[in-house]
Amino acid sequence: MSPYLSLRFSLRWRVVLGALVAVGLGLGAAASPLLAEAVKDSRSLPAFDALDNSDLDPISELPDLREKPAGPKRKAAFLALLVPIVEAENARISAKRDWLLTLQERETPLDEGERQRLAELCDDYRVACRGPDVDSRLLTRVATLPLEMVVIQAVEESGWGTSRFARQGNNLFGIRCFTSGCGLGQQGSGRRYQAFDSVQGAVRAYLHNLNTHRAYERLRTRRAELVRQGAVTAEALIATLDGYAVRADYRDALLSLLRTNSDLIRRHSSDDTA
Repeated sequence: MSPYLSLRFSLRWRVVLGALVAVGLGLGAAASPLLAEAVKDSRSLPAFDALDNSDLDPISELPDLREKPAGPKRKAAFLALLVPIVEAENARISAKRDWLLTLQERETPLDEGERQRLAELCDDYRVACRGPDVDSRLLTRVATLPLEMVVIQAVEESGWGTSRFARQGNNLFGIRCFTSGCGLGQQGSGRRYQAFDSVQGAVRAYLHNLNTHRAYERLRTRRAELVRQGAVTAEALIATLDGYAVRADYRDALLSLLRTNSDLIRRHSSDDTA
């Protein structure tokens, strides 16, 4: 099993993914013992679109968490909202990665549908793929990020979901936009920040940004090294986030938040067994 699958994304979303694969293949309930293998079958392509279009996140307007007292109650409310979404988005990415690994290991040529889907993934992840084979550069991008790291960045960038950009634009990660009049303007400066239709949209954009933008190539390289070693950690990847913020102490601030909140985040994860 790929080391990426050891990251903490939701077990219940793996079950959902398996069910979607079964539907896409026309399998009935009696086929449930085959679901684990079906996820790794190249025919699991229909599950991608099913996950993209399913209503995983009904949260189009972030609740005003300022109404919760600062401390455990606000933290619990924020994590209960965010953690399942991060897990679901990581499951989406992991399904695509599994499909790519299946193609890479398979000896038979790709059919037309598989070639088309592969080209779409190359385009989406901004890789100029060459030939019909799975490009190794694509695999460094189609990969999950540790739950704790994603959540901690959301905490730092949104103040546990209380910032104006979070409340008015579902922007939990301080994601900028640069076209005239886009998103939300920052008071007292010319900076503008993206507004998202949903919290899920913000999480998806954040993950895609780290997986594709040239500023985070060091993160992706380090993650690939850690995968080969069998252990991808939030601490190791936080150390590569030089380009995310201009603050000199940004990484230290993230690591401090991680140390004090990692156990709490894990308790809100569906993989927690404590």
